[in-house]
Amino acid sequence: MTERVVSLDFLRGSAALAVAVPHFYMHFYPDSAFAETISILGVEVFFVLSGFVLAPQILEFCILRPSLRNYGIFLVRRWMRTVPPYVIALILFSVSAHQLFSADFFRYLLYLQNLTSQHNAHDYFSIGWSLSVEEWFYLSFPALCLLTAYLIPAGLRSALVAASIYILAVCAARTLCGDNSQWGSAVRRVVVFRVDAIAWGFLLAIAMPSLRKVRLPLALLLLVSATSFAVWLTSLGAQTPSFAMETAFPFYAPALGATAILFAVKLEATFVSNPTLSNIGVFLGRISYSTYLFHLLVLAAIAPLINRLPMSVLLLAYLVVTAGVAALMYQAVEAPILAARPRFRDKRLRSG
Repeated sequence: MTERVVSLDFLRGSAALAVAVPHFYMHFYPDSAFAETISILGVEVFFVLSGFVLAPQILEFCILRPSLRNYGIFLVRRWMRTVPPYVIALILFSVSAHQLFSADFFRYLLYLQNLTSQHNAHDYFSIGWSLSVEEWFYLSFPALCLLTAYLIPAGLRSALVAASIYILAVCAARTLCGDNSQWGSAVRRVVVFRVDAIAWGFLLAIAMPSLRKVRLPLALLLLVSATSFAVWLTSLGAQTPSFAMETAFPFYAPALGATAILFAVKLEATFVSNPTLSNIGVFLGRISYSTYLFHLLVLAAIAPLINRLPMSVLLLAYLVVTAGVAALMYQAVEAPILAARPRFRDKRLRSG
């Protein structure tokens, strides 16, 4: 997948909404297990999608043509894409929580708040946990691929070896060191126990050529099955601690992400042939990151209006304002930075 895929942009935006909308309902109905389940699974789709869309760059420049220079370019490109909006959001959250320049602020700033456990005394930037998982994956997995490519210069075999080692190491750490008595905060949202979620997307990208013969109806059936199972089991775990759910989650959650990506890829021709769908997909993809970053700030600002507006109107206002803020962030901050990023020599891989 070397070119931008509109259907994946649509999926990315949908995953952002699958976090933002449940958070709206969870604010007013804190005991809503269904809303919590959807928000949890929305993040998991993000993880697999990240590994999937970054796979061409990692394969090309850390496996097939390993180069420390290109590894550095990869990191700079990812940091320029992800860090500036993150810092803006962090500052706004910190000012709101009266935590600017506190020890917790600096741990968020350096993506250290949940590296090996929950280190912050006040988790006021709660969505930051998943972004730490992403950033540490950018650092660690391509580096392992680079090392593996030098030791086993065998193309895709090196990639499979690196991904297998990475996933097995994280699974071992999670099994041996994870504190399941506090699974949500001590395992599911801790970097060293969760970075494998993104590596599954990398493996999916390698496997995608073998999945070309999968037809749209089968892809839909797989997605419906994976979604039904994931929602059912995660909902059970959201209500009552479940060892079965906690053990299976790191495997069925990536399966959900993989089936969503497969279905989206199969729909790409439909998106390309329909200008309206294509424009919606591109728009949702562009605002997805800032939607994720800023939706809780918008929610905090409009929540006091609950006594003046019906819930449906408030939800609509929440979505419109969040989309507006995210679109402004994309135009004013993200797009100029994206245009200024260093380029890989291979023009096919410039879109990551």
